[in-house]
Amino acid sequence: MSVFTPEGIRELPHDATSLPAWVQRFSAPPFCVVSTQFEAPPTMSREAFEARVTEAYRTVFAQVERQAVRPVRFWAFIPGIHMDLGDDIDRYKAFNAARYGAFAAHFGQSTFLGGSIPTASAVGVDGPVFQLHCLATTEPGRPVENPRQVPAYQYSRRFGPLPPCFARATLLAAGDDGPVLLVGGTASIVGEDSVHDDDFPRQAHETLLNLASLVASAAGRPLPAPGSDLRPLLACYEEIRIYCPQPRVRDQLTGLVRASFAEACRVEMVRALLCRAELLIEIEGLARPSRLRA
Repeated sequence: MSVFTPEGIRELPHDATSLPAWVQRFSAPPFCVVSTQFEAPPTMSREAFEARVTEAYRTVFAQVERQAVRPVRFWAFIPGIHMDLGDDIDRYKAFNAARYGAFAAHFGQSTFLGGSIPTASAVGVDGPVFQLHCLATTEPGRPVENPRQVPAYQYSRRFGPLPPCFARATLLAAGDDGPVLLVGGTASIVGEDSVHDDDFPRQAHETLLNLASLVASAAGRPLPAPGSDLRPLLACYEEIRIYCPQPRVRDQLTGLVRASFAEACRVEMVRALLCRAELLIEIEGLARPSRLRA
């Protein structure tokens, strides 16, 4: 899908299936990026799709093991993410089932159900190609959850026969600038439920509150209260990528970014379908929680 660039937002051009620009900073040892892909046309059955997703994760795990590194961050770009596969299963739920099985096999079920898993994003894209990217490094990092939300791997069966498997964020010791927080796809979800259906301003604010809460959680600080000033926490973000299925909210997005994040924060805005059809915005990024002590 195409990128839309609101006037006044500094960003690099990207298509929806490319990795965020900040990943380039982590492409040299002790970090590496591993990728794989396959064709997933609309005619592909649920069973075939799940088998290919499982194979994709196995391929990535085999590559990182050969390089003696550990996965800390995944990105999945899913064609036909809302495609109905029958029995109340769409492609996203089928993807979750395959990922669950792959993680159970690789990490051990007791380990990953305890939260010791990488963070992730998964969005829908045009075209027939499924892509999976993994950022890995020598250190496992510390998974960080958002107390406002149910951990994704504990979701109820309302969201599929097997839950999504990812940590909300991962805290890494990444050099002289202090620990870096890799924040996964974050949206207007409280507990495990989407909130503020069809209300972009309120969904955007809820998303920002969740982003701020992740920084606070990583830093061991109290969570921000609803209605409080989120800017000190959001100022910790150096990079964000915004996924949005509706370009008509461009002007609102521009105002949101200018009012919420530091001027130096690099922003990428990409059109993409989100994992739940009712969600209107998803934001991922990179933050430095240690800035709260400055």
